[in-house]
Amino acid sequence: MTTPFSFEPDELPREGVSISTILVVDDEPSVRESLAAYFEINGYSVLLAADATAAAELLESNVVDLVFTDISMAGMTGLELLHWIKARSPETEVFMITGSLELDHAIQALRGGACDFFTKPLNFERIGITVKRAEEKKLLAAQAQLYQVLKQQKQFEDQATLETTLSLARAVEERDRFNIGHGRRTGNYAKMLAAAIGFDDNGQRLVRMGGLVHDVGKIGIDDMILNKPGKLDAAEFTAVKRHPEIGEYIVKPISFMRTLALPVRHHHERWDGTGYPDKLAGEEIPVMARILCIADYFDSLTSARPYRNPIPIPEALQIMREERGKTFDPALLGEFFGALERAVPEA
Repeated sequence: MTTPFSFEPDELPREGVSISTILVVDDEPSVRESLAAYFEINGYSVLLAADATAAAELLESNVVDLVFTDISMAGMTGLELLHWIKARSPETEVFMITGSLELDHAIQALRGGACDFFTKPLNFERIGITVKRAEEKKLLAAQAQLYQVLKQQKQFEDQATLETTLSLARAVEERDRFNIGHGRRTGNYAKMLAAAIGFDDNGQRLVRMGGLVHDVGKIGIDDMILNKPGKLDAAEFTAVKRHPEIGEYIVKPISFMRTLALPVRHHHERWDGTGYPDKLAGEEIPVMARILCIADYFDSLTSARPYRNPIPIPEALQIMREERGKTFDPALLGEFFGALERAVPEA
């Protein structure tokens, strides 16, 4: 097969193989051929379709593990193909390819069961990471079938919950490369504050989960905006401000995360009512969202950004003091300072 791209073999890890066949659906021959070359050189079987109708025919007669499909195609669209696949074979993982990611399409596809998006021109390194994670997910699913009896035990359920939460957090980081580790740190700071104000163990666990996934809505934001090496302009910032609402859409259908839907939606609300998306004020803001606001803000200040170095903790705390009663719940901010001082005496 001829292709404008060249690849080194074994770019994708093949230990514990659980994926054998990948279907590529795109009306652009160059996209089909380059993806086929990439997957075949790494040991996968590849099926190709130029449109969604041909793809459906292949899926009727072949066992397929992953599908990479363009969104915009003549006849049946990629979104329609996604719904057809999920109705027929919910376990088949589907990844969307698009020339320009539109927010409405992102929300529709995520709610329809799509795993991720790739914009053209394709980033093959990121595709390789995604296939690796899909393999890991299928291996975990196979292992889970061997231990059905353990699903009834609380310890197993808690572990499964944590793994799902971590997977969502990792998906966000794969989108927003400048914020790797931000969800984990935010979750830890949020748990620390929750413990300081008397949350029980389950409440602390929920708050930490909220920190891990508070930015999950960024999955629906264009890569070019998320990874822009500088400050955003007004239009770009408006697009980013949609991520709390998208995050609510994503976590609300997940039964064990339903409690986190409102904290995820409201973690950018402000005590004085100037936040987003709903301009809630004071105690209208859910307490978990107020906790996440403080933890998120502190980690953002003290972490590196493309346009600045980390701000030292004493300076970051002074910035936050100036926002007491404006951005932050004054009482919770005081508790956070106390908890941070106990954890980091030099803070």
